[in-house]
Amino acid sequence: MTTFPALTGKRILVTGGSRGIGEATVRLLAQLGARVAFTYQARQDAAKVLVEALAAQGHEVLAFQADQRTREAAKRVVGNVEQAWGGLDAFVGNAGVWLPTPAELTDEDNLEAVLETNLTGLFRWNAEVVSALKRSGGGTIVLVSSTAGQRGEAGYGAYAASKGAVISLTKTLATELGPAGIRVNCVAPGWVDTDLSAAALRVDPAQRKRVEAIFPLGHIPVAEDIAGPIAFLLSEWAVAVHGEILNVNGGTVLCG
Repeated sequence: MTTFPALTGKRILVTGGSRGIGEATVRLLAQLGARVAFTYQARQDAAKVLVEALAAQGHEVLAFQADQRTREAAKRVVGNVEQAWGGLDAFVGNAGVWLPTPAELTDEDNLEAVLETNLTGLFRWNAEVVSALKRSGGGTIVLVSSTAGQRGEAGYGAYAASKGAVISLTKTLATELGPAGIRVNCVAPGWVDTDLSAAALRVDPAQRKRVEAIFPLGHIPVAEDIAGPIAFLLSEWAVAVHGEILNVNGGTVLCG
C-alpha cells in the first residue's frame, strides 16, 4: 500500500492495539506512512508479532505494555513516545472491555472493570495525551465509542453507559481543545467481527445469522472496516471535521 501524504510521518499512539479494531488501525496507519506506538494489556506475544511484521515492511512501530486504568501508565507511555520520536501528533483512544452488568447487579467486579477501563482510564490517558499534543503545537484525537452508547444494550449497562460518556466526552473535548489546535472526533461502531465479540458471533451460527439480519448490507463489519474511518479522521482530509460522531455500524443504527 502506498503512503498517505496526510499521515506520512505523523506520530500516533493507539491504545489497545494488539487485537481487533486496535490492531487493524495500527496496521493501516503504519502502512499509510505514520509512526505508530500502541499499548497492550496482556497479549505480549501478539504485540511482538505485530511489531515484527510491520518492522519487516519498513515501518516504525513501538509497543508498550500498559494498564489502561492508570495515570502512571499513561505518563510513562506518552513520555516514552515523546522521547523516541520527539513528540506526539495524534491519539486513538481505543482500549476497552465489554463485560456483562445486568440491572440486578450481584457482583460489582465487572462494573468496576468496565468503568475504570472505558471511562475513568480514558480520562487519565487523555490528560497525558493532551499535554503532549500541546507541546507539539496541536494534533488530533479519535475516541472509539459504540452504538451501545447511543441505543443502550440490555445486560451490558456499564458498557453502554461508558460508551455514551465517550460520545459526550468527545463533544466536550472538542469545545475545550479546539482553541489549542487539537481536533477531537469519535467513531461509533456497532457489531464488529473481532475477538471481543467472538463468543457471540463465532460459536453459535444461529446467533450470527440473527446479527447479520439486522445489517441492511447483509454482512457484519470486520476490524479493517473501522480502521479506515479512524485513519480518515486522523488525516488532514478531515481538517474541518471536529466534535463529530462518525457512525460506522453498517446502517444498523441510523442516528444521524
